[in-house]
Amino acid sequence: MNLRLLLLPFSFLYGLVMRVRNFLYDKDIFSSYSPSLPVICIGNLSVGGTGKTPHTEYLIRLLKENHRIATLSRGYGRRTRGFRYVETNSPASACGDEPLQLKKKFGRDVIICVDEDREHGIRKIFHEHSDLDLIILDDAFQHRNVRAGLNILLSDYTTPYYKDHVLPAGNLREVKSGVRRADVVIITKCPAGLTEEEKKKIKALIPVQDVLFSTISYALPRQLSDDRELPFPGLLSGILMLSGIANNKPLKAFLGAQTRQLTCLEFPDHHDYTTADMDKLIAGFESMSEKNNIIVTSEKDAMRLKSPEIVKLISKLPVFYVPIHIEFSKDDRERFHQIIIRYVDKNKRGGGIH
Repeated sequence: MNLRLLLLPFSFLYGLVMRVRNFLYDKDIFSSYSPSLPVICIGNLSVGGTGKTPHTEYLIRLLKENHRIATLSRGYGRRTRGFRYVETNSPASACGDEPLQLKKKFGRDVIICVDEDREHGIRKIFHEHSDLDLIILDDAFQHRNVRAGLNILLSDYTTPYYKDHVLPAGNLREVKSGVRRADVVIITKCPAGLTEEEKKKIKALIPVQDVLFSTISYALPRQLSDDRELPFPGLLSGILMLSGIANNKPLKAFLGAQTRQLTCLEFPDHHDYTTADMDKLIAGFESMSEKNNIIVTSEKDAMRLKSPEIVKLISKLPVFYVPIHIEFSKDDRERFHQIIIRYVDKNKRGGGIH
């Protein structure tokens, strides 16, 4: 028997609290701030690992040519508090790994900010950037004190929300009926060969009109030291995978296909790497039996490996990271673009804040 199921009574109590909270927001007994400029929220019902950051990147690429965009997140794992602008030279400890990843990727094209108080962050951004067209909220589906104009909810294909339980027996932050607040549900990390019949069965379980499906693909690996692309040189003798992400199964499967020997050094999501961790990494790499070996990590992990003390320790090691991209089928891509562009174009005029 799964030991977590013994916690179901506590999940019932937690779920009851969340139901009452949502009811109070739904009835406007608890007030919500409604910005007058477009705000798109990307979130989930579970505690992580659904692909929020790559989907945020997808939205930025879709909109940045014609719109001035800002993103706002809590900056999970940072050692600071309050509102901060993220710069390309910001340390991950000051802003979080995911916001830093976005800033390094898009630079001046996008304003990247962190603030645990989403309402305060939105008001500050709007006041300081009169040319702004929209804000993308990362991981704010449960932050109901801000009412986003468009809610995108993500759910992992391998662990969909409708097969899960509320914390602590499961991984859901709130009861499953919370999905009804979403305008779009995206089932993420789908296998490439997902059939239309399988999609139809999944859609029947989700009470939202627009249910779309995305897959992930990996770009060429990049060297940690200089971000230079370098294709895998054929089948590698060995890969040491370093990961501190919520769900490393897709990365593990991808790397396993590139090598005869995959060794894994795994840490919790958003793990703050220490010099002791790097000593373990070095020891693990040196103990690998083959000669043609490399170290590979995720793009998010790479942001936490750039502190001076870490760089000094691993500068001579062959460390690479693998960027991740989101892909849709042709029909889902066209529908998703239509929803996003129609919402932004319809709501971008008027300016100001309430």
